[in-house]
Amino acid sequence: MTLPHHQRVEPLTDSPNGDTYGPRILAVCWLVEVLSSIIIGLRVYCKLKRSRALWYDDHILMAAWLFQTVNVAVTTVNVSLGGGQHISQLDPAVIPFLGLSGNVSGTMSITAAMLSKTSFGFTLIRLTNGTMRWFIHVLLITMNVFLALSAVFIWARCTPLAKAWQHGMDGTCWDPAVNTNYGLFSGIYSALVDFALSFLPWPLIWNLQMQLREKIGVALAMSMGVFAGLGAIAKVLQLHNLSNPDSTYPDYKSEIVIWGTVETAVTIMAASIPFLRILVVESRPSRKRQPYTPRFMFSRKFSQERDLVMKEEDWEQLPEVARPAPAVC
Repeated sequence: MTLPHHQRVEPLTDSPNGDTYGPRILAVCWLVEVLSSIIIGLRVYCKLKRSRALWYDDHILMAAWLFQTVNVAVTTVNVSLGGGQHISQLDPAVIPFLGLSGNVSGTMSITAAMLSKTSFGFTLIRLTNGTMRWFIHVLLITMNVFLALSAVFIWARCTPLAKAWQHGMDGTCWDPAVNTNYGLFSGIYSALVDFALSFLPWPLIWNLQMQLREKIGVALAMSMGVFAGLGAIAKVLQLHNLSNPDSTYPDYKSEIVIWGTVETAVTIMAASIPFLRILVVESRPSRKRQPYTPRFMFSRKFSQERDLVMKEEDWEQLPEVARPAPAVC
């Protein structure tokens, strides 16, 4: 995405009084981007190391990471052109471009959040059956619909479309409160989905034939999404600033950019951490490991059918995260 030749401007530096949020935006966004890249890379490595094909949840999470990376890249360009400063400090020629690229960044951020949560939901679907599986489906479908509408509303709020980033153009736009209120609703619902998906593994894992400490360890690893929920809440608390005309300054949309990026990065890491247990197990020095014991039982309350005991051929289909660690002696 480039500016027309006659509108190109030199990247803006910090204002003399230091009244800019650019450095903080870049520091936070790139920190969580690097961390999430490392963690998802380790997830893929662990799966391939065990000679296991990647499944739907892996591909969806990698797509989320890709959208997140595009979001951070666009945000970096924005900051180089003055994003994070007061509008009064910007070259007027660059403001429409910042508005357009800001819409692109917002769309990428919402899409990345949506996909990352969906990925973890698919992981849980593989471990469940009956009522719990249908409940997860309902959570994922509704969350995707609500967040997708948030992304659409970024673009659909003005007629013609370009008025959303060219404020001097003739046309009409919705009352800013519409986007703000809907953003609050979808953001709160997204956080609730994070919390629900974080706590669902506990009753599921508790019915596995594992040692107590293994149950607690696996359940905690699969509950890291609670931090993504906290990130979503932090973003929601900033959404009231969407209607502020000084939309590039820290007290306004810059905080939304930061927390939106943090939310997705934390979700990616939370969805990947459970799969890294193999690194911990294999790091135990000079201990003889026994193979996995293919016995796994769900309680009746999680199935509409009889209790399920997995057979040998079914064991290989169980995600690595839910297996007991190999016994050591």
